[in-house]
Amino acid sequence: MMLQKHSSEEGRSVMITAMPELTPILKADCKLYFDGQHNRWVLKAPQQLVFPDQLSLITLQACDGHCSSAQIARSLASFSALKNVTEFDVLDVLADFERRGFISVLNV
Repeated sequence: MMLQKHSSEEGRSVMITAMPELTPILKADCKLYFDGQHNRWVLKAPQQLVFPDQLSLITLQACDGHCSSAQIARSLASFSALKNVTEFDVLDVLADFERRGFISVLNV
């Protein structure tokens, strides 16, 4: 099985919304961790810090390199803790994080 990285950097189109069968993964220079001192989750990237909301956090945690964007969207849209969340909402979150350079996509 060959994995190919696709990038959306430098103004290229976002791959997640165009090709939801691609698999999102957190970039190697990004870290998602729980800051126990401040009791919050943090997404750290070069020169950036993000404090994700519940939908963003669960979406980022699902970016493990094994599930496609479409699979993540279907799964989280049916997740009981995320009321009124649609597959489109999840795909929007994924596309936003891809556009901002936190995740990339793999073509499995």
